[in-house]
Amino acid sequence: MRVTYPSLIQPVAKAKEAGVNLSLDVTAVQDDLWAVTFPQQNHTRLELAKRFFCQLNDFPPPYSSRHPANQTCDQALVSCIIVLNENLPFVREQLIPSILTHSGHQPIELIIVWNGSQDPGESLHPIGTIRSDWGAVARAYNVGAGASTAPILAIFHDDCIVDDPLWIEKCLQRLDSGADAVAGEFRQLDTVADVAFPRLPIAKSVPLVIRRDTFQSVGGYDEYHYAGYEDLDFTLSLLRQGKKLVATDLRIRHFNGMSSTLKYHPIPGLDQLYALTALPRTAIIKRFREFTESGISLNGIDYMQLAKDVQLLYVLNKYRDFLSDLDPHRYADAAAALELHITAQSLEPGGVLEQFRTLDMGFNRQPKDAL
Repeated sequence: MRVTYPSLIQPVAKAKEAGVNLSLDVTAVQDDLWAVTFPQQNHTRLELAKRFFCQLNDFPPPYSSRHPANQTCDQALVSCIIVLNENLPFVREQLIPSILTHSGHQPIELIIVWNGSQDPGESLHPIGTIRSDWGAVARAYNVGAGASTAPILAIFHDDCIVDDPLWIEKCLQRLDSGADAVAGEFRQLDTVADVAFPRLPIAKSVPLVIRRDTFQSVGGYDEYHYAGYEDLDFTLSLLRQGKKLVATDLRIRHFNGMSSTLKYHPIPGLDQLYALTALPRTAIIKRFREFTESGISLNGIDYMQLAKDVQLLYVLNKYRDFLSDLDPHRYADAAAALELHITAQSLEPGGVLEQFRTLDMGFNRQPKDAL
């Protein structure tokens, strides 16, 4: 197996250094390309390639995809729910092995909810998959929670890696200490349509750990959302009911935007490069920005961005009373400005999301050319 690689991303000198450590041959092909050759033995070359690219991109050592699959237990304590769209090789080679490696002696179950176009088939055997509605993230989270048997849910995006051998213990400690939900990553929203307001927290699922009865008590994720602000909605749902959300110091690598680049701007073999962690975060972020800037347009209207705006408007209106208690005016001003932005394009908010769903499904059923 021979892989060519652009020197713009990683220089040949660094590649040769990583190659020497693993007895791999790295050669310059052109001024802007180098190549690395892996042995032909199928049972070793994938693991060797993962080790090479981890060294190249300064990542921790990889986790073996041949780790014992203790995913289904009769009395699981934690249900690890992974929503899988187009990032199948990465989930198989990176996320699942990292969870299994770091689950320790805690009984867990793995629940893979597939809502993409690529049928996993037997590639995740012996772990089964559950089919959910195309692209609908909130719906997929709820489907996974509904299939769980454990009292604790750990909800994962399909573009992260767990590097923490105590991730379960840390999250359980915080739940036992009074937290209702624990997030490995929080983000902040403080501006909408150029209107600034007090920051709103967004608990990201990398992972989001919550007791199943708490998840059910707030009704799970709001399935109005297709993809965009379901995490903000769920965070506010918990806060409105007086639930306590806390962050924890989990060692997690979140390759934000990885799944979206595969869904909208794929290059042949890009999913395999992600599975090898062959690209640094900076390259993935650059690809993600290209995707967000292009959007999905029809008649000059970017329905991708508008769909996100409509979902955000829905959240601001849904939690209007709760947000007005935090600030009487600025959240309302932001919602009004966002609605004006949407309607200024002669579009009704109610029709935008459905139009985007239609375009999104059509886009992803077309052959994807190399870019």
